[in-house]
This record gives sequence, structure tokens and C-alpha cells, in this order.
Amino acid sequence: MTQQPPFPNIENVKQTSTKIKELCSRADAEILILDHLIAQLEAQNSSSPLSFYRLKEAKRFLKLESTIEQSPELQ
Repeated sequence: MTQQPPFPNIENVKQTSTKIKELCSRADAEILILDHLIAQLEAQNSSSPLSFYRLKEAKRFLKLESTIEQSPELQ
């Protein structure tokens, strides 16, 4: 007959639970800080001249592509 493991000590369970809650709260706070930093970097990147150039080129490319797709010669 197999032995069942003993029940965990309730104090150990409470301590472990408290530690996990603290770790989760700390992780949430760090994620919030990282989200803020990412938003700042995205704002800086979107205001750069290179970003404006790439966006303009992407729009130009898509306009060119859409006129090719609608061309009657290809149908």
C-alpha cells in the first residue's frame, strides 16, 4: 500500500502565498514601467525623419501595388 504525502504545514502555505503575491505585485509594477518606457521610445521613433520617410514610402508602395492589382491587363 502506498503512503500518502503528509499535508503541508498551513504556515508554510501562508508564507509561500504571501511571497508569491509580493512577486506578482513587483512584476506588475515592473511591467508598468516597461510599458511606459516602450511608449516613450515609440513616440520618439514615430517623430523621427526616418520614420516619416519610411511611412511615406510604404504608402507610395501600397498605392502602386493597388493600381497594379486593379489593372485590366492582368485579368
